[in-house]
Amino acid sequence: MADTIKCPHCAANLKFSAGAQKLQCPYCGGVFGLDEIEHDVEELAAKSKPTVEEGTKKTKEIPSQEAPSNPDNTIKMEHLEAIEGQGESAADNVEFICNSCGGKILSDSSTSASFCPFCGSPAIIGQRLDGEFRPKYIIPFKYGREAAEEAFIKWCNGGKYTPVKFVSKENIAKLTGLYVPFWLYDVDGKVHLEGTGQTSKNTGNYTIITDYEYTMNGEIHWRKVPFDGETRINDELMEAIEPYNYKELVPYDYKYLPGFFADRYDQSDEQLKKRAKDSCHEYLNAEVGTQFKKYDSHKIKINNTLITPLAAEYALLPVWFMQYKYLGKSYYFAMNGQTGEVAGKAPVSKVKQLVFYSVTIAVLSVIARFIAGLIMGGFVG
Repeated sequence: MADTIKCPHCAANLKFSAGAQKLQCPYCGGVFGLDEIEHDVEELAAKSKPTVEEGTKKTKEIPSQEAPSNPDNTIKMEHLEAIEGQGESAADNVEFICNSCGGKILSDSSTSASFCPFCGSPAIIGQRLDGEFRPKYIIPFKYGREAAEEAFIKWCNGGKYTPVKFVSKENIAKLTGLYVPFWLYDVDGKVHLEGTGQTSKNTGNYTIITDYEYTMNGEIHWRKVPFDGETRINDELMEAIEPYNYKELVPYDYKYLPGFFADRYDQSDEQLKKRAKDSCHEYLNAEVGTQFKKYDSHKIKINNTLITPLAAEYALLPVWFMQYKYLGKSYYFAMNGQTGEVAGKAPVSKVKQLVFYSVTIAVLSVIARFIAGLIMGGFVG
């Protein structure tokens, strides 16, 4: 079962606007706060009816497939029913029927919010984000498509060998706003290290060597350490666009989803716990390593450090994402949908490289001849 949210003015599908942080109607221009829709449906509907003093406002005619009739002018939840006989499992794709145009929406088992490929209606597959898959938190998109496209073009312009097609309108259209499932771990730990360190100082006539013994004790308390819970998402790419500002975490509400894609996790917090512990050990070792810079050499004799990931909380975090294939290889671009941080690897055009090297060699050759001419002319004179 999947949901869409209808505009109380014209019955078209509402979409969440990253810029306004509200639901907007792309047809009549209506703007609605999430709390208005949740708590004041009747009042919102009443406001949408024109009064005698206001007159009747003309609106753009909406095609029937985009805006099914809504005579009582109230917000309705429309459902996309799964085709009978299509069981939903972790390995199967499932077909849904769009009730706006009757088209078939093919969805894999991880996708929880999508679009109808025929009429563009948002499709929120509600039962896939329910029960154990219901997120506790969500960070709404703050950067919309226009901002993401500008960031992508700017990032591409930083690479002088980037292929022209990589920055084409056709390719930019592949940018996808995706809510990625993350597990946010609370991590506690105790640090106990014992060892020796050594410094040496050369005075010119002799070298002073000093030996030290050290004991290091401490506690760590890290909160909301993020690990994406989806196997098909590149972990290093996600880490590159972190951190998120967790002060802006809000309780999960499906009304943030229309207009974006959303996936549910396929790796549980238990499955990721080892990876979380290993990564936290790496973070800790890097932090501890800074304490040894005062020694020229050191040796750890006892290491009783213990790290314990506690319960993890499930959240959806916003990412603008694009995959591109060039000469048989896949390249990725990602942008943090909250902070605007970007990361990725762009392909390199062999043609651009060849042209650049050819021009460089030609210019250097001209300069060399000019300098040689000056030198020879100087000798002759």
